[in-house]
Amino acid sequence: MKKLLLMVAGAFILGAATVNAQIWGGQLILRGGFASNSFKGDNTRGITMLPSYNVGLDFNHPIIGNVYWNTGVMFGTRGYDVNFSEAKFRAHNLNIPLTAGIKYALTSNIAIDGRIGGFFGVDMAGKFDAEDGDIKIGDMDNYKRCDGGILVGFGVWYKRWNIDYTFKRGFAELYDNGPAGAVNHLIRLGYAF
Repeated sequence: MKKLLLMVAGAFILGAATVNAQIWGGQLILRGGFASNSFKGDNTRGITMLPSYNVGLDFNHPIIGNVYWNTGVMFGTRGYDVNFSEAKFRAHNLNIPLTAGIKYALTSNIAIDGRIGGFFGVDMAGKFDAEDGDIKIGDMDNYKRCDGGILVGFGVWYKRWNIDYTFKRGFAELYDNGPAGAVNHLIRLGYAF
């Protein structure tokens, strides 16, 4: 019953957002796909990439000509693997991007676009898996749930379908003297309503 209610609520929200996007003169894009997560910077020795997912609902609004601004909601992860599976850290987070971009039509059905801007994110849940037990992020001392940084994306469009590559680079430390600079590479498939 809970799953049915969630599906109905999701369909209602998506339908309402689609109507609002059409009224506002913008474009609503549902995206989802693969994410590669890691950290760069201080205290990252032995840290390797951790594969995961990312889904989002974007809203593009035209500014002038082919130039647009973009915002939305992205749900995904940030994290890392330590020395190839000795331990793993994964946090599930919510991100709000704000970017400006340009979309250029190559033919009547094919277009390319690029955007650049920033994002703000907050970790909602997650844990550090280690051989001696798991630690939830709520139980970690001095854990910093919020992150912000830059976002750069490129995409190819075929009619309403989109294949998108996005690079995200956060700047916040996870905890005092901990890894800083979350790096995410996202490859997503999208559909514009």
